[in-house]
Amino acid sequence: MRAVVIHGYGDTDVLEPAEMPVPECASGEVLIKVHAAAVNPADGKWRSGKYQAFIPLTMPHILGYDIAGTVEAGEGFSKGTRVAAMLNPMTKGGYAQYASAVVSSVAEIPDGMSFETAAAVPCANLTGVQLIETALDLKAGQRVLITGALGNVGRAAMFAARGRGAHIIAAVRADRAVEAREAGAAEIAVIGEEWTGEAFDEVADTIGGPSVAPLMRHLKPGGRIATASDSPIPPDGLPVVPEFYGINPDGAQLTKILAAVAAGALPVMIDRVLPLDAAAEGQKAVDAGGLRGKIILKP
Repeated sequence: MRAVVIHGYGDTDVLEPAEMPVPECASGEVLIKVHAAAVNPADGKWRSGKYQAFIPLTMPHILGYDIAGTVEAGEGFSKGTRVAAMLNPMTKGGYAQYASAVVSSVAEIPDGMSFETAAAVPCANLTGVQLIETALDLKAGQRVLITGALGNVGRAAMFAARGRGAHIIAAVRADRAVEAREAGAAEIAVIGEEWTGEAFDEVADTIGGPSVAPLMRHLKPGGRIATASDSPIPPDGLPVVPEFYGINPDGAQLTKILAAVAAGALPVMIDRVLPLDAAAEGQKAVDAGGLRGKIILKP
């Protein structure tokens, strides 16, 4: 099968088209013919070797978490069923014509939804929803600060927080305040400016790093900071230590999220669609940041 692989760590130039064996479909798995795969920020971090000290990759390695396609073989789904999945983050394999996924991570794509849209959903939206529903278990009426509220993960967190009946404070840049209110925020906290409003009950962080730390100092006693970012947040002055939340590739939850996307309740934006062999171009754009949608690869 056609794939894009890395033989070692480095910049985007280490991504190379290659012929690779079609993955074996083990017990409890499904083999998927990939029609679309998303590029995620984590892809570039794996490629660059950011995680190699504690999770070294076996080379050659196929990157990519999120896919959409049709079932070729395996358990739980009929051949030809249109499905989406988040692949195992350790083994990955999405930048290819075929990928194998654990059955429990696979969800059927709603009628009328494109493969491109479906591929853009899993990782970011599962992360955002799980930050709210699992990590924080947000309750109705609670005041939640969502950092990066207009990013791919942040929008999903906003969606889940609305579903829980929470009071949403969106932390965004000043020039995106109007957009954040239109997306459902009750209040706006401008990143880089002092917060003078009421304190927060909980914090769902999608950004990490020092820029969000000043806002987090306004967390109420007993509140929690759940972060999906691996960029350290300086602890000075924070009432609690931020807790990293690792995503669970949950197919049942993905099914509900896809239904929300299909119903128009959760917007999913695509920046551009590229051929699989242009994976390096896609990763370079994601690494640079500033996109307002997902980059999708087409095998």
